[in-house]
Amino acid sequence: MKLNASVLTVAKAISLAVLAGMTVACSQSSVTEPPSPSTSAAPIAAPVSPSPLSPSPSASTPVTTAQKQAPEATPNSSPTANRTVESCVVKMAIVNDPKPPLNVRSAPTVEGNNVVGQLKNGTLLTIADDQDGWLQIKTPLKGWISKQQTTNGCNQKVERLNLNADRSTLQVADRFVGTGLHRYLFLVNKGQTLTITRDRGPFPMVIAPDGTFLLGHEKDDQRSNWSGQLEQAGNYTIQLESNFRGYRYAFSMQVK
Repeated sequence: MKLNASVLTVAKAISLAVLAGMTVACSQSSVTEPPSPSTSAAPIAAPVSPSPLSPSPSASTPVTTAQKQAPEATPNSSPTANRTVESCVVKMAIVNDPKPPLNVRSAPTVEGNNVVGQLKNGTLLTIADDQDGWLQIKTPLKGWISKQQTTNGCNQKVERLNLNADRSTLQVADRFVGTGLHRYLFLVNKGQTLTITRDRGPFPMVIAPDGTFLLGHEKDDQRSNWSGQLEQAGNYTIQLESNFRGYRYAFSMQVK
């Protein structure tokens, strides 16, 4: 009887041990295993909070009402947009060859041996004709030269000035090469006020539609500005003259 009791005790202990092992195994099988280091699945990145200083890449930048209503910028208009040259005659020029001396030819072509003389830079020329990039000169010798190898301009010029309706100031600048006459025509109404400011060169003459000189630069060549009310309607003239080697000039004008 004692032996049987010992056997029962051992059997009971074994049964309890087996039952405990099964319980542990069951509890372990319910836990999800972490991915193996060798698995191909990419690790899940932690979410990144967006910076408060920069908008989300997918968010569009808001447009203000002022931005929606702002007109598209336009380039500045050309300074010659309100000036139309009606006539230009070249009568004089100055030799300005980057590889002097300048060849004078018997005809307006570089073909053949037609060089009849040469001129130094700075030589003042009188012009008989102007065609297709060539100037026919009369002095200091006769022949043809390349127009590109000279400093030249309109000796006789008539130019139309189209004044803006917004009363803006119109800038005018040019030069004389030798003697000449430049005339600027502009249309005004009776009672308007003309203002001229000299920037460079002599003060220009102002001539009314009937030919009356409102201002002559013989006595006003030291003047810096002039303003006067115009008593006639029609085409007024601003005029400049050159009697020697020429000069540069510039002035501004406004009619309101």
